[in-house]
Amino acid sequence: MKKPASIQTILDTASSSRRHVAGLRSDFRSRLDSFRRHRSAEEQQELTEDFRRVLAAWGIADADIPGVITTLRLRLPVFIAPALTCLLVTAWQQSPAATLALACVAPPCLLGMVTTLWRISILRNRHFLPLCRWLLRFRKRP
Repeated sequence: MKKPASIQTILDTASSSRRHVAGLRSDFRSRLDSFRRHRSAEEQQELTEDFRRVLAAWGIADADIPGVITTLRLRLPVFIAPALTCLLVTAWQQSPAATLALACVAPPCLLGMVTTLWRISILRNRHFLPLCRWLLRFRKRP
Protein backbone atom coordinates (compact mmCIF):
# COMPACT_ATOMS: atom_id res chain seq x y z
CA MET A 1 0.00 0.00 0.00
CA LYS A 2 1.29 3.44 -0.94
CA LYS A 3 2.19 5.69 1.96
CA PRO A 4 0.50 9.13 1.74
CA ALA A 5 2.82 12.08 1.33
CA SER A 6 3.18 14.53 4.14
CA ILE A 7 1.41 17.84 3.95
CA GLN A 8 4.76 19.64 3.80
CA THR A 9 5.85 17.57 0.78
CA ILE A 10 2.61 18.41 -1.02
CA LEU A 11 2.98 22.13 -0.21
CA ASP A 12 6.62 22.12 -1.35
CA THR A 13 5.63 20.47 -4.63
CA ALA A 14 2.80 22.96 -5.19
CA SER A 15 5.11 25.89 -4.46
CA SER A 16 7.73 24.52 -6.83
CA SER A 17 5.08 24.04 -9.52
CA ARG A 18 3.87 27.64 -9.09
CA ARG A 19 7.42 28.94 -9.46
CA HIS A 20 7.93 26.77 -12.52
CA VAL A 21 4.70 28.01 -14.15
CA ALA A 22 5.60 31.61 -13.30
CA GLY A 23 9.02 31.09 -14.88
CA LEU A 24 7.47 29.61 -18.01
CA ARG A 25 5.00 32.50 -18.22
CA SER A 26 7.82 35.02 -17.83
CA ASP A 27 9.91 33.27 -20.49
CA PHE A 28 6.95 33.17 -22.86
CA ARG A 29 6.25 36.88 -22.36
CA SER A 30 9.89 37.83 -22.92
CA ARG A 31 10.01 35.77 -26.13
CA LEU A 32 6.76 37.33 -27.31
CA ASP A 33 8.06 40.84 -26.57
CA SER A 34 11.28 40.02 -28.39
CA PHE A 35 9.31 38.74 -31.36
CA ARG A 36 7.22 41.92 -31.46
CA ARG A 37 10.29 44.14 -31.24
CA HIS A 38 12.26 42.08 -33.75
CA ARG A 39 11.20 43.95 -36.87
CA SER A 40 9.81 47.44 -37.22
CA ALA A 41 7.39 48.47 -39.97
CA GLU A 42 10.26 50.09 -41.86
CA GLU A 43 12.36 46.94 -41.66
CA GLN A 44 9.37 44.88 -42.80
CA GLN A 45 8.94 47.22 -45.77
CA GLU A 46 12.62 46.82 -46.65
CA LEU A 47 12.16 43.04 -46.73
CA THR A 48 9.33 43.33 -49.23
CA GLU A 49 11.42 45.62 -51.44
CA ASP A 50 14.80 43.87 -51.30
CA PHE A 51 14.78 40.08 -51.60
CA ARG A 52 18.47 39.88 -50.72
CA ARG A 53 17.60 41.00 -47.18
CA VAL A 54 15.20 38.07 -46.87
CA LEU A 55 17.91 35.67 -47.95
CA ALA A 56 20.33 37.22 -45.46
CA ALA A 57 17.74 37.02 -42.65
CA TRP A 58 17.09 33.36 -43.45
CA GLY A 59 20.79 32.57 -43.84
CA ILE A 60 20.49 31.45 -47.46
CA ALA A 61 22.83 32.27 -50.33
CA ASP A 62 21.31 33.02 -53.72
CA ALA A 63 22.95 29.93 -55.22
CA ASP A 64 21.46 27.70 -52.50
CA ILE A 65 17.81 28.47 -53.28
CA PRO A 66 17.12 25.33 -55.42
CA GLY A 67 18.56 23.08 -52.72
CA VAL A 68 16.60 24.83 -49.98
CA ILE A 69 13.38 24.47 -51.98
CA THR A 70 14.07 20.75 -52.42
CA THR A 71 14.71 20.37 -48.69
CA LEU A 72 11.52 22.23 -47.85
CA ARG A 73 9.55 19.98 -50.20
CA LEU A 74 11.01 16.94 -48.45
CA ARG A 75 9.80 18.40 -45.16
CA LEU A 76 6.15 18.31 -46.25
CA PRO A 77 5.71 14.50 -45.91
CA VAL A 78 7.11 14.76 -42.38
CA PHE A 79 4.16 17.01 -41.51
CA ILE A 80 1.58 15.11 -43.55
CA ALA A 81 2.35 11.59 -42.26
CA PRO A 82 1.48 12.03 -38.55
CA ALA A 83 -1.66 14.06 -39.30
CA LEU A 84 -2.86 11.56 -41.88
CA THR A 85 -2.09 8.63 -39.57
CA CYS A 86 -4.08 10.20 -36.73
CA LEU A 87 -6.93 11.00 -39.10
CA LEU A 88 -7.09 7.39 -40.34
CA VAL A 89 -6.92 5.98 -36.81
CA THR A 90 -9.68 8.35 -35.69
CA ALA A 91 -11.87 7.37 -38.63
CA TRP A 92 -11.24 3.68 -38.01
CA GLN A 93 -11.50 3.50 -34.21
CA GLN A 94 -13.78 6.46 -33.48
CA SER A 95 -12.57 6.60 -29.90
CA PRO A 96 -12.06 9.67 -27.72
CA ALA A 97 -8.35 8.88 -27.37
CA ALA A 98 -7.89 8.82 -31.16
CA THR A 99 -9.85 12.06 -31.51
CA LEU A 100 -7.72 13.68 -28.81
CA ALA A 101 -4.56 12.50 -30.56
CA LEU A 102 -5.80 14.01 -33.82
CA ALA A 103 -6.66 17.28 -32.06
CA CYS A 104 -3.16 17.45 -30.58
CA VAL A 105 -1.21 16.39 -33.68
CA ALA A 106 -3.09 18.04 -36.55
CA PRO A 107 -2.71 21.77 -35.65
CA PRO A 108 1.11 21.78 -35.39
CA CYS A 109 1.35 19.68 -38.55
CA LEU A 110 -0.98 22.05 -40.39
CA LEU A 111 1.03 25.06 -39.22
CA GLY A 112 4.24 23.37 -40.35
CA MET A 113 2.77 22.63 -43.78
CA VAL A 114 1.47 26.18 -44.24
CA THR A 115 4.73 27.86 -43.22
CA THR A 116 6.76 25.48 -45.37
CA LEU A 117 4.56 26.16 -48.42
CA TRP A 118 4.84 29.90 -47.70
CA ARG A 119 8.64 29.73 -47.63
CA ILE A 120 8.69 27.68 -50.85
CA SER A 121 6.47 30.29 -52.51
CA ILE A 122 8.73 33.15 -51.39
CA LEU A 123 11.86 31.41 -52.64
CA ARG A 124 10.30 30.38 -55.97
CA ASN A 125 8.90 33.85 -56.69
CA ARG A 126 11.97 35.61 -55.25
CA HIS A 127 9.71 38.14 -53.58
CA PHE A 128 8.88 38.43 -49.89
CA LEU A 129 5.22 38.46 -48.95
CA PRO A 130 4.15 38.41 -45.27
CA LEU A 131 2.39 35.23 -44.20
CA CYS A 132 -0.98 36.92 -43.61
CA ARG A 133 -1.01 38.51 -47.06
CA TRP A 134 0.10 35.24 -48.61
CA LEU A 135 -2.82 33.43 -46.92
CA LEU A 136 -5.29 36.09 -48.01
CA ARG A 137 -4.41 35.42 -51.65
CA PHE A 138 -6.34 32.15 -51.41
CA ARG A 139 -9.66 33.59 -50.31
CA LYS A 140 -12.52 33.55 -52.76
CA ARG A 141 -13.22 36.79 -54.55
CA PRO A 142 -16.67 37.66 -55.96
